[in-house]
Amino acid sequence: MDFETFQVQITQSPLLNIISGLVSYGILAVELVICGLLIFERSRLLGLYASFTLMVLFTFYIYIILHYSEFVPCSCGGILEKMDWNTHLVFNIVCVIIAGVVLIVKTKISGHRIIKPAILLLLISILCGISLVLLYQRSEYMLVKENNFTRRLLKHPFDLEKKYNLELDSYYFAGSSEDSIYLGNSNTPFLYYSIDAKLNYLKQHTVIPDHFNFEFKSPRIKVNHPNFYFFDGTVPVIYQGIVGKEKMRTISFHQSYFLQLQPMIEDHFAMIGYSKKEDIQSLGLLSTGSYPSSLLKPNLLEKINDGIFDTDGKLLFDETAEKLVYVYNYRNQFVVADQQLEHSHTFQTIDNLQIPKIEVTQLSDGTKKMKNPSTTVNRNAFVYKGVLFIESPRMGKSEDKKQWKKSFSIDMYAISEQKYLGSFYLPKTSESSMTGLMVSNNTLFTIIGNELIRYRLAQNITQHFIQGKPKT
Repeated sequence: MDFETFQVQITQSPLLNIISGLVSYGILAVELVICGLLIFERSRLLGLYASFTLMVLFTFYIYIILHYSEFVPCSCGGILEKMDWNTHLVFNIVCVIIAGVVLIVKTKISGHRIIKPAILLLLISILCGISLVLLYQRSEYMLVKENNFTRRLLKHPFDLEKKYNLELDSYYFAGSSEDSIYLGNSNTPFLYYSIDAKLNYLKQHTVIPDHFNFEFKSPRIKVNHPNFYFFDGTVPVIYQGIVGKEKMRTISFHQSYFLQLQPMIEDHFAMIGYSKKEDIQSLGLLSTGSYPSSLLKPNLLEKINDGIFDTDGKLLFDETAEKLVYVYNYRNQFVVADQQLEHSHTFQTIDNLQIPKIEVTQLSDGTKKMKNPSTTVNRNAFVYKGVLFIESPRMGKSEDKKQWKKSFSIDMYAISEQKYLGSFYLPKTSESSMTGLMVSNNTLFTIIGNELIRYRLAQNITQHFIQGKPKT
């Protein structure tokens, strides 16, 4: 019914990408053949075995995607479209059980012993599992092969001080102050949360906009103490409030569409927008004071392929250094600029992937989509007192693979010059990925799954922090 979209989603799968052409046509053909086999009594037994095999393959595939893949592609269409991946996994397991029970019952009705089909079903399951594991290992090999960069791992870079169970995995860092960490939650956009820096008590704050009669699609909260900002670039709208108070007022409405927004000082913001003329994501500035204005500077980000996906990244602001930093997702570079975007420098990370491995396809309705899941070079990032922290999912040269797989790799760079400062491993406390990284008061905080974790940084890291307070 929507084969073009289906093909794109198959090519986005980290497991199926290398055989996406075969799979996109092959799955449909196999499913139709199995349906035909199930219709007729003479071929029904073969159809049941084939159906069982296919469902086992689907089930192993979903399990591996959920628990081991860094990239989760789009879900199925049709009646399964509204299911999340965990629900889909349960649905598939139930279907596997039904298919297995039907085969056992059919064998028993035929008067044969059930031990033979039971062993056959077990063998099919084992073979399906092995084949998917081999496919996963192949995709993992493609991810880390030929990485010719070397990390300089620091000794004893931190002490793990405390963990706090957030109970949900939908939190993100919204900001910090001298004594508190602020969190947003993508499931509850009109709430934000503060927790003391020692992670003892989580407090909930409600926000109430002065007016809105439109639908929010991607609302976020940023705290720039003592103010907080609630914004959605798809409307677009920006509200401002005071931390601890509920009401917030509109300071910008339909001024400029944006993809990311970063408060700087007073009524000045940095943003990522789309330059239609240059067909590229661009760094820009937005002011909301007495003389509101917005400006995009398309020349600051480098377009290699499509200008959209190849320029994807994260917009950061260092209050102490008074610098904007933009970290590319899919290449070994980051851009450092002043607050007026008049002077900028592009620096390289230690990774050797300079050209994003991105293929883009345009659907019949004009929508652009990535044809394959590109290799992520920089996953999470945060800048603090002149030091850029980047979580890299790629393994460097001569690293211990077992240790690397059990850890998150954090690389550090100076933002004032082309200088790599060193790296350290953060232990993985679960199978969950890291969704947040922040440094405040010389202390590192991470969100891993539903856990907020505090680490005290050692002197071999803090020695690189520049001193001084931000200017007003």
